[in-house]
Amino acid sequence: MSAEPTKEQIAAELQEVRLQLEDANDTIHAIRTGMVDAFVVQGEDGHQLYTLKSADQTFRVLIEKMQEGAITLSKDGIILYCNSSFAEMAGVPLDQVIGAHFNSFIQGITFTGLNEIIMGGKFTDYKTEDTLTCADGTILPVLLSLTNLSLEDGTALSVICTDLTAQKDAQRRATDIDNQRKAIEQKDEFIGIASHELKTPLTSLKAYMQLILAYNKDKVPEQIKTFISKAEVSISKLQTLVNDLLDVSKIQAGKLHFSTSPLYVNKLVSSCIENASYMFPDYHIVFTPEEDFVVNGNTERLEQVLMNMINNAVKYSPQSKDVILSVEKAGANVKISVTDYGIGLSAEQQDRIFERFYRVDDKNFMVSGLGMGLYISKEIINNHKGRMGVVSKINQGATFYITLPL
Repeated sequence: MSAEPTKEQIAAELQEVRLQLEDANDTIHAIRTGMVDAFVVQGEDGHQLYTLKSADQTFRVLIEKMQEGAITLSKDGIILYCNSSFAEMAGVPLDQVIGAHFNSFIQGITFTGLNEIIMGGKFTDYKTEDTLTCADGTILPVLLSLTNLSLEDGTALSVICTDLTAQKDAQRRATDIDNQRKAIEQKDEFIGIASHELKTPLTSLKAYMQLILAYNKDKVPEQIKTFISKAEVSISKLQTLVNDLLDVSKIQAGKLHFSTSPLYVNKLVSSCIENASYMFPDYHIVFTPEEDFVVNGNTERLEQVLMNMINNAVKYSPQSKDVILSVEKAGANVKISVTDYGIGLSAEQQDRIFERFYRVDDKNFMVSGLGMGLYISKEIINNHKGRMGVVSKINQGATFYITLPL
C-alpha cells in the first residue's frame, strides 16, 4: 500500500493548484482585455503557439476599412497609430503620419489643450469641430471625437476624425436656398403692397380723364381730346399691369379665390372675340360655333385667360393676321384652343413658357410685357381643375389650349 500523503504534501499541492488557477485567471483577463495577441501552451508534443485571430482581426479590419480617420495619441500629442483613412484625408503617406505631432494636422488642438484633456480624465467621450490642414494646403472641416485610453505606459487619447465637407456644403446650400426663399417672399410682399397702393390712384386718374372727355359746358379742343384718349389707353395698360401684379401676389400667397357657376362655353368665347375685334381691328379672328358645352367656372377669370391667349396670338403674329379659335370635346373635358401662325416656340421655350416672369426672347422680334399673363392664366385654369398647354414649332405658329371638366 502506498503511504498516505502528509499534510505538508497536500498543502504544497493545493498551493500549486492555486498558482495555476491564478495564472489561468490572469490569462483569461489578458485575452478579454486585448492585452495579448498570442499565447503559448505546453502540451504532450511540446510548446504550441496560439494567436487570437477572430475578435482582434475583425476589430483591426473594421478600423482600417472605416471611412473616418482613427488615431491614437500619446499623452504628449504624438500619433502612435492611425488608419489609412486619416492618412488619405491628410494627403500624407501613412509612415509619415505615425510619430508626427497631432498639431501638424489639427491646428486647433494645442499641446496644452491635449494635456488638459488627457490629464483631466473627466470624460469618456468628447466631441468638437476643428479643421484639418492637408499636405496640399487644403483646409477640411472635421468633427473630432476624443476618448481617454488607459494604457500600460500611461493615459493616451483615442481620436475619431470625421470629414464634414459634404455636410458643410449641404448646410451652405440649404442656407442659400432659405435666403433665396426669403428674398422671393419679400419681393412678393413688396409687389402685393405696391400694386395695391397703385390701384386706387390709377382708378381715380382714369375717372378724371373720363370726366374731362364728358365735359360739355365749354368745348374741349379736339387735340386735347386726342391726348386724353391716348392717356386713357396708357392708364388702361398700367391698370392691367397692376392687376396682373396683384394676381401674382395672390397666387404666391395661395389666396387666388373666386366663385364659380355654370356657364356656356360658346357664349364665353364669342364674347371674348367681340372684345378682341375692337382691340385688334387689323386681325381676322375666327370662331365657328358648333356643339355647345356647359362648364362650372368663373366667367370673369376665364375671359381673362382667353383674352390673354388671343392677345399673345396677335402679339407674336406680326405678319399673319389670322387667329383661329375652336371648341371641342376631349374625353370628359371641353377643349378651347387659340391658334396663330406667328413666330412659334422652340421645345425649350415651351418647357418654360408658363413660368412666372418668363418672356420669349427673340433677337429679331421684341414685344412688351413682364411675362406674367400665361403664368396667371395657368394658375386660374388649375384652380378650375383644368389644364393649360401649348403645341408649337419655330416659325410655324402656336396653339395654346385649355381643358375644363364638363
